[in-house]
Amino acid sequence: MINIAIYLRISVLEKGNLGHTEDTINSQRNIIKNFIFNDQELKKANIEEFIDEGYSGSTTSRPGLDKLLLKVRQQKINCIIVKDMSRFMRNYIEMGDYLENIFPFMGVRFIAVNDGYDSSNEVQNGTELDIQFKNLLNDYYSRDISEKMTTALLVAKKQGKYTSGIPPYGYLKDPKDNYKLIVDEKVADNIRYIFQLILEGYSLNETAKILNSEGVITARARRQELKGYDSYANRWESTVEQTIWSASMVRRILKNETYTGTFVFNKSTKSKLDGGKVIYHPEEEWIRIYDNHEAIISKETFDKAGKALKSRHRNSIRGSKSKYKNSPLATFVRCNKCGYKIRFGKSSNGKELIGINLYCYHCRMLEQEEKLPHYKELEKEVFEILKDRFHTDKTEKKKLLNEQKGFYDKNDQLSKKKRIEFENYKFGKISREDFIEIKNQLQESTEENNKRIEAIDKDIKESGSIETLTEDVVGEYIKTIYISGKGIEKIEYN
Repeated sequence: MINIAIYLRISVLEKGNLGHTEDTINSQRNIIKNFIFNDQELKKANIEEFIDEGYSGSTTSRPGLDKLLLKVRQQKINCIIVKDMSRFMRNYIEMGDYLENIFPFMGVRFIAVNDGYDSSNEVQNGTELDIQFKNLLNDYYSRDISEKMTTALLVAKKQGKYTSGIPPYGYLKDPKDNYKLIVDEKVADNIRYIFQLILEGYSLNETAKILNSEGVITARARRQELKGYDSYANRWESTVEQTIWSASMVRRILKNETYTGTFVFNKSTKSKLDGGKVIYHPEEEWIRIYDNHEAIISKETFDKAGKALKSRHRNSIRGSKSKYKNSPLATFVRCNKCGYKIRFGKSSNGKELIGINLYCYHCRMLEQEEKLPHYKELEKEVFEILKDRFHTDKTEKKKLLNEQKGFYDKNDQLSKKKRIEFENYKFGKISREDFIEIKNQLQESTEENNKRIEAIDKDIKESGSIETLTEDVVGEYIKTIYISGKGIEKIEYN
């Protein structure tokens, strides 16, 4: 029985212009289904759709494609049909590998309707010059589109168009012109108030505390209020800034020239090498368009606040000169009251750094802070708990490690045998059926060995050799430590 996977994809650019493109999901579906229904063999097959909307063809990891390939590995799909090869993949090297090696080996027929390609009719698994050339052109097209989009965005920015996603706190996108900023009157006075507090001599922390005590809405809460949902939910771990103002939030506002009516861009670009690494440009290369939108504060106020920040920074102790290293517990400790991570900050006596100070920033900003244990006392207590619970003799641990190594060695031998049998299959020395049978036997043996390796891993974890407290040692056994002014309240183990 033929089990067909129809793969449909549109890119981010196409998704944003569905009214102006013929290459919609529906059009791709119609082309493929028309092809299937006109083929006497294929129209009797089982059909399943896999769709990716808003994904580039140069991106190899896509939800729909990942599900499709999983079913191929599970041998639930034996035919894939796309409108053209660029819908499936634009990277010509990877596309060639699928056509030449992966799909033939898995017994999967691949059809690209508009390219007139059907792997069942191909002599060399699709590696003829014309197919390779088409894939190369698809790869080039993907890179060319990316370059053109970058150029188009730069041109738009030079015209004063705001092309970024979310406007800064205090601004909204104009409903009549999506590229123009207008003042968010509900929170604009909050911006003015922040600059006023700094110019009155309040520090960043003091300003944040005042905003919290007066219930001033945060940027994150305002975005949620406008959208009706949290657009950042589940993207990363919860931060203090979800619920309260912090010094870093205040600093970002004070350093944002947008509030003076100036549009600033070209602060960074993405490298075409190094996997798109962000390159930050020096300030003299930034591009500014003055009086681009309505200002919330004057340029004079902005400059005065900037000078106040710099002067306070010069008078502060620079932590980079400290000889102190952070505590091995720093990433594991949370406040028992609110659940936020405890900060391990360097403390001073006004002249020099003298140690590490533990505090909950969330509670501090809400003025609900309590004095926490000294970091050395906390380290000592955790070390004793770990030693009592997990420490065992080195000889026993070595015995377990040697046993585990033996299973790893067996897996290495099985992998080598699998490669040899694959070569035998590829050169016609054994049939595909024989190879699959051998491969399944080897896989079963490997899985049995992996189970023993995991069991020994568990034994090793439960019988560790703990001589000193390091971050690696803590991370091996502990997930989270909850503390209060009384000390350790609870420990969650791995």
